Amino acid sequence: MRVISRRAGLLIAQTLLGLVLLGAWLWIVDLNEVVNTLSQTRWPLVLLAGVIYVFSWTIRALRWGIVLRPFARVQPLDLWLISTASSLINFIIPLRTGELARSLLLKQRHGVSIANSLPTVAIDRSFDLIAILIMGAVGATSGLRLESRFSMVFLAGSIMFLIFVVFVGLVILFGERILGIVDRLLSRWIDGALRSRIMGVVEGFVTGFAVVRQHPRGLIAMLVLSILVTALDVAAFYCLFLSIGEVVQVAILITGYALFALTFLVPGAPGYIGSMEAFGSLVFSAIGIGKELSASVVILYHSVIAIMLGVLGGVALWALGMRSSSAMRSIVDAGDMNPGAELSKDET
Repeated sequence: MRVISRRAGLLIAQTLLGLVLLGAWLWIVDLNEVVNTLSQTRWPLVLLAGVIYVFSWTIRALRWGIVLRPFARVQPLDLWLISTASSLINFIIPLRTGELARSLLLKQRHGVSIANSLPTVAIDRSFDLIAILIMGAVGATSGLRLESRFSMVFLAGSIMFLIFVVFVGLVILFGERILGIVDRLLSRWIDGALRSRIMGVVEGFVTGFAVVRQHPRGLIAMLVLSILVTALDVAAFYCLFLSIGEVVQVAILITGYALFALTFLVPGAPGYIGSMEAFGSLVFSAIGIGKELSASVVILYHSVIAIMLGVLGGVALWALGMRSSSAMRSIVDAGDMNPGAELSKDET
């Protein structure tokens, strides 16, 4: 009950933060001008943005299939269904529930253990961060001047990127040695089941990158697909700006999207209500786009994502057999357990 209460407390805190951000956004933005801007929206371009997002989600699902190959060869349709359903779950309850949902659904459908699949989800998501930082760096070095606080964001992101690259290189080249080092370090302080669970996660992470060591083209494929999906996301944003009659320079749009995407690292309220509007408007207005124009586009983006995820995620849940509230609750409740406990269950 203590863990469940903690997670409930986190969700309540995130919801309150989202409401505060929403209130601040409503206070700062001229809603009359936003409504006037949205009244001139060209809806075919908004629909095109939605279609682009579907392509982006599909490519992300296929990318996950690459890192899953050492454990299972999952059909593209199943990858898409599981990824889309888990994205909807994470959108509704943004407590990293979607990552665990992917592993649970994969176990139910294909018998892949959570200890093996959960690290692949982390690996897959890390490539999104890599692509965002690469694209953001390209945009920021294309003649666009960033305010100092946003430059610091990119500096921190670049450091994270370098650390990740070094770590991946070490895992690819010396995976077995790293396992041995981690095992020796853990044996000094931790014994028993907890040590086994931690080693299981580390082994899963190393094994997940084994596909890169065995087939180096797998890394190239994941990087290319990651940059492609980020470019598609930028293209969708371009369509949304164009739908309200605003033509944005590519460098500004790329940089703005990269900064906006990084704000999702901050925990949000259910449906990202408040945080998406506040952070999105702040980011795009800070790089030279009008405040009300930025707010209008963020509203369109939020609406498109919510509708597309609601419809396609609902279809995915239905196709996966999640047709009752109790079945849905089983995944959400699993998120109330700590990873170690879940891995322990998986081993029994």
